[in-house]
Amino acid sequence: MDVDGESKKLLGLGQKHLVMGNIPAAVNAFQEAASLLGKKYGETADECAEAFFYYGKSLLELARMENGVLGNALEGVQVEEEGEKAEDDSVLPTVDETEESEEEDKENDKAEDDKENELTVEDKSLQESEEDEIGNLELAWDMLELAKVIYKRQETKEAQLHAAQAHLKLGEVSIESENYTQAIEEFQACLALQQKYLEAHDRLLAESHYQLALAYHYNSQFDEAVLQFGKSVEVIDKRMAMLTERIKKAESGSPEDEKEIEELKGLLPEIKEKIEDSKESQKSARVAELALKATLVGTTSGFAQSEDSGSVSTIPVRKAADGAPQCVTDISHLVRKKRKPEEETQQGDNEAKKSKPEPAVNGGGGDAAPSGNEVAEKMEEETEKRPQAESGAAVESTV
Repeated sequence: MDVDGESKKLLGLGQKHLVMGNIPAAVNAFQEAASLLGKKYGETADECAEAFFYYGKSLLELARMENGVLGNALEGVQVEEEGEKAEDDSVLPTVDETEESEEEDKENDKAEDDKENELTVEDKSLQESEEDEIGNLELAWDMLELAKVIYKRQETKEAQLHAAQAHLKLGEVSIESENYTQAIEEFQACLALQQKYLEAHDRLLAESHYQLALAYHYNSQFDEAVLQFGKSVEVIDKRMAMLTERIKKAESGSPEDEKEIEELKGLLPEIKEKIEDSKESQKSARVAELALKATLVGTTSGFAQSEDSGSVSTIPVRKAADGAPQCVTDISHLVRKKRKPEEETQQGDNEAKKSKPEPAVNGGGGDAAPSGNEVAEKMEEETEKRPQAESGAAVESTV
């Protein structure tokens, strides 16, 4: 069998499925291609990098798809549970008022048990789906990491830009896994390579800045998120200016350039909306921080007032003088001695004659302490559709 020819055919088929949105079929095609090339050349061979990259990329998309399905399933379970609770609330008063027979109660209990068993089965299936999702993300990370290592050891510009795309996808996997610190590191590594080889108006830079901004936002680093969203807008503005200038110089306007300008204009409102969201989140975080500080200050002042009040007595302990023998503190004066019967009788008579006032209730004087991936996907899709006309953009259209 011609392994190279078969794997190339599978890669083309997988890319077609990926563009059409048939993610499971794309995963199968890329998996078979990676397996064939790995067996022939070895898992760390240069020939395997492309298959590993697309296999990891398709697994990431599959995990996202399953995550969406799982979310919808969980919402259905929640609605079903609320419906059951409403039914129970409506049935119970009727049972209490009419005092139905024990047989009907047993039937109701049996029906409830059947519903609980159904929910248990659904919970198990949801748990299995969640385990599959985690497995897909882990496998996606492994494949993309292998592709990154293979690309980075090659010194060509094309290989380095492929390594940058591997960093980008690793960052997206980290976001899906809610490991935002790792995602930030991957996106920064991606940008470092892209800024070295790409022109300042390349759309891949806009996508990378956008993804880095999302990671900062999810990690509650809102100032950095606003900065990176702004840089993404700057790249898009530079791109539109370059295209406009190119159209002016040409005798007749290029339909492709004009279409791309319209696409870029459509991205700007969504990115600017993200900027406003980050600013609002930053304001809310600052308000919460100030409220927390005020709460802590109020709690501390409450403790101080309690200490100043005279209701709490303290026993001073003096440090033993130098040379004096160290001994256990004498607390005999705090121990109530047993009285003789005569003394108890005499004291009882005195207490009967004279009642003692109740001690003040010990209380502190202090106050009580007061109890976006849609834009990135558009960028990636439009970058894949756009022909690589510029000399600075060496990445293939599918990346």
